[in-house]
Amino acid sequence: MRKATSNENQAFDADVLVAGYGPSGATMAALLAKRGWRVVVVEQAAAIYDKPRAITADQEVLRIFQELGIADEVAAQAIPHPGTDYLGMDGQIIKRFYPAPPPDPLGWMPNFMFLQPELEAALRRAVERVGQVRTLLAHRVTHVAQDAQGVEARVQRLADEAAFTLKARYLVAADGASSTVRKQMQPIVEDLAFDEWWLIVDAWLRGPLDLPSRAVQYCRPSRPGTYMVGPGALRRWEIKMLPQETPQTFQDHDAVWRVLSEFVDTNGLEHCRTAVYRFHALVVEQWRQGRVFLAGDAAHQMPPFLGQGLCAGVRDAFNLAWKLDAVMRGQAADHLLDSYTDERKRHVRTVVEHAKTFGLIIGELNPEAARERDVRMVQELASGRAETVRQRFIPGLEAGLIARDAAGAPAPGAGALFVQPWVRQGGGAWQRLDDVLGSRWAILLLNGGGDAQEGPAWSDELDARWQALDGCRLRIAAPGTCEEEGLAVVEERDGLLAAWLNGCGAVAAVVRPDRYVYGAARSALELRCMVQALVEQVRAGQGDTRLDPANA
Repeated sequence: MRKATSNENQAFDADVLVAGYGPSGATMAALLAKRGWRVVVVEQAAAIYDKPRAITADQEVLRIFQELGIADEVAAQAIPHPGTDYLGMDGQIIKRFYPAPPPDPLGWMPNFMFLQPELEAALRRAVERVGQVRTLLAHRVTHVAQDAQGVEARVQRLADEAAFTLKARYLVAADGASSTVRKQMQPIVEDLAFDEWWLIVDAWLRGPLDLPSRAVQYCRPSRPGTYMVGPGALRRWEIKMLPQETPQTFQDHDAVWRVLSEFVDTNGLEHCRTAVYRFHALVVEQWRQGRVFLAGDAAHQMPPFLGQGLCAGVRDAFNLAWKLDAVMRGQAADHLLDSYTDERKRHVRTVVEHAKTFGLIIGELNPEAARERDVRMVQELASGRAETVRQRFIPGLEAGLIARDAAGAPAPGAGALFVQPWVRQGGGAWQRLDDVLGSRWAILLLNGGGDAQEGPAWSDELDARWQALDGCRLRIAAPGTCEEEGLAVVEERDGLLAAWLNGCGAVAAVVRPDRYVYGAARSALELRCMVQALVEQVRAGQGDTRLDPANA
């Protein structure tokens, strides 16, 4: 870990102030602290909420947690998502989702079910292990002001309402759907026209019950609902409230248990949690205002029908953390931070639209429309036209920092998540690729990166510029191949990496610190041009001011 102790740095209470200590805020704090930056976290709650809330996430989340050293722990406490059946009006299967088949391209199970209190505890232990983070629980940010140098946040201690000011270079507001910081920013919010009340019931199995082994979407107009298989004895039902019902309808346990009995024999259940949620589809237009950024539910809200709410917030943190690190370290110009909104907003908006579509399928209340839906979807499933792998609804990057050709079209592979095979160096132990790369830019070359006769694939000048970005280069080669100066050699176990490059017709891939592909190059000359363009894109407009936490 690189320690941030420069005199210039000491003028601030922190390099980054994070409002909110849920999964998004905790991930942000851990990622920044791991890179050596001082972080202060302000959180209203005095402790982790001890009941299940988010219950499912995906392989990209585990890959991000891998960087924090907690992926194995989280995976051990979780179970693989069993897949989902959509049942029509007559109980027939109208749609199915299956887990993505192996091999797992990102190195982890495609989707998993978890208990949020356990996951949050693992994240906070990661924060504590890395140090550099001061946590203020039972506090809240009440007001934010900023200038060209930094941010001032007014913070209130909830126990006695005492107030004080904290100063930081940047502030990340991950303080939830009712974000105080977002309200002060007053950004434009796009409403994607989904607004429904749903009852959530979590229960523990305490007796023999004949329940489905897979998740179920009950697409029946009389009472739409969802059944989810949680880890251990946890089971969840999400039940759509009908037009004549209000949140007050379900204030007492008997009313909740009566509606739950429409889906399951409640005699074998022990109540865990009941909550009424108003599912929205909202995306903030601008996630950055100067030195203040929105993340997680403060920036977007989505229906839960793709299980992507927590995933989106963790992705926000990873996308922004490496960019803040690069800018504060002087490796990138400030404009790199603008790409945070460009990249994440479009990605999230697509996911929200998909989640909304599935919500409308499940929640249809008109019997005639539901009957037509069932006929159409059964035909799509039988014909093979229906997509049956849920993860394929999660897009790559379509905007921001990705390579483009002369016509403005994305380069091959640009914006995709790069694969993570098992690799080893010099006959050593097998490791996941990210553990070899570290949290930096990387070039992965296949068999040396192309025909040298097309022009030098590399030069001392370009190497110096690449290293200024903290970039590394790895070559995928056969066992026993010697390393070259500045070029490490790895052997891969399952052929994922070579297959990915060959699928793009490429000899090399340029991969960002968040493991999205900047672009894949089809020749040594194309690689050289791509890296030159990248360096200009990242560093253009850079001033003389730099802050490197390695400087003691």
